[in-house]
Amino acid sequence: MKRYRISTGTVTYAIKGRDLLRKNGFNAYMERIYSGPGSAGCGYTVVVSGDLSQAVRLLRAAGVKVLETNEL
Repeated sequence: MKRYRISTGTVTYAIKGRDLLRKNGFNAYMERIYSGPGSAGCGYTVVVSGDLSQAVRLLRAAGVKVLETNEL
Protein backbone atom coordinates (compact mmCIF):
# COMPACT_ATOMS: atom_id res chain seq x y z
CA MET A 1 0.00 0.00 0.00
CA LYS A 2 1.32 3.44 -0.90
CA ARG A 3 2.31 5.89 1.81
CA TYR A 4 2.01 9.65 1.59
CA ARG A 5 3.43 12.58 3.53
CA ILE A 6 0.91 15.34 4.20
CA SER A 7 2.64 18.57 5.26
CA THR A 8 0.77 20.61 7.86
CA GLY A 9 3.43 23.04 9.06
CA THR A 10 2.56 23.04 12.77
CA VAL A 11 2.64 20.40 15.46
CA THR A 12 -0.97 21.24 16.42
CA TYR A 13 -2.30 20.52 12.92
CA ALA A 14 -0.18 17.36 12.68
CA ILE A 15 -1.51 15.97 15.97
CA LYS A 16 -5.09 16.85 15.11
CA GLY A 17 -4.69 15.34 11.64
CA ARG A 18 -3.07 12.15 12.87
CA ASP A 19 -5.78 11.59 15.47
CA LEU A 20 -8.58 12.33 13.02
CA LEU A 21 -7.19 9.96 10.40
CA ARG A 22 -6.71 7.17 12.94
CA LYS A 23 -10.32 7.57 14.12
CA ASN A 24 -11.40 7.15 10.50
CA GLY A 25 -9.47 3.92 9.95
CA PHE A 26 -6.23 5.20 8.45
CA ASN A 27 -2.78 4.05 9.52
CA ALA A 28 -1.23 7.44 10.32
CA TYR A 29 1.70 8.81 12.30
CA MET A 30 3.38 12.17 12.73
CA GLU A 31 6.93 13.22 11.72
CA ARG A 32 8.97 16.34 12.26
CA ILE A 33 10.95 17.39 9.21
CA TYR A 34 13.69 19.93 8.68
CA SER A 35 13.54 21.85 5.43
CA GLY A 36 17.23 22.71 5.22
CA PRO A 37 19.53 25.74 5.40
CA GLY A 38 17.91 29.07 4.56
CA SER A 39 14.39 27.67 4.91
CA ALA A 40 11.56 28.81 7.14
CA GLY A 41 12.54 26.18 9.71
CA CYS A 42 10.99 22.94 10.85
CA GLY A 43 7.68 21.57 9.76
CA TYR A 44 5.41 18.73 10.69
CA THR A 45 3.85 16.08 8.53
CA VAL A 46 1.38 13.26 8.85
CA VAL A 47 2.41 10.04 7.11
CA VAL A 48 -0.62 8.07 5.99
CA SER A 49 -1.31 4.83 4.13
CA GLY A 50 -4.37 4.48 1.93
CA ASP A 51 -6.54 6.81 -0.13
CA LEU A 52 -4.75 10.18 -0.19
CA SER A 53 -7.68 12.15 -1.60
CA GLN A 54 -10.02 10.87 1.11
CA ALA A 55 -7.46 11.64 3.82
CA VAL A 56 -6.94 15.21 2.56
CA ARG A 57 -10.70 15.72 2.26
CA LEU A 58 -11.18 14.64 5.90
CA LEU A 59 -8.37 16.90 7.11
CA ARG A 60 -9.62 19.98 5.26
CA ALA A 61 -13.20 19.39 6.42
CA ALA A 62 -11.90 19.37 10.01
CA GLY A 63 -9.98 22.62 9.51
CA VAL A 64 -6.49 21.11 9.29
CA LYS A 65 -4.28 23.22 7.04
CA VAL A 66 -2.74 21.00 4.33
CA LEU A 67 0.32 22.64 2.74
CA GLU A 68 1.40 19.90 0.33
CA THR A 69 1.40 16.14 -0.24
CA ASN A 70 4.16 13.81 -1.41
CA GLU A 71 4.30 10.11 -2.17
CA LEU A 72 6.96 8.22 -0.21
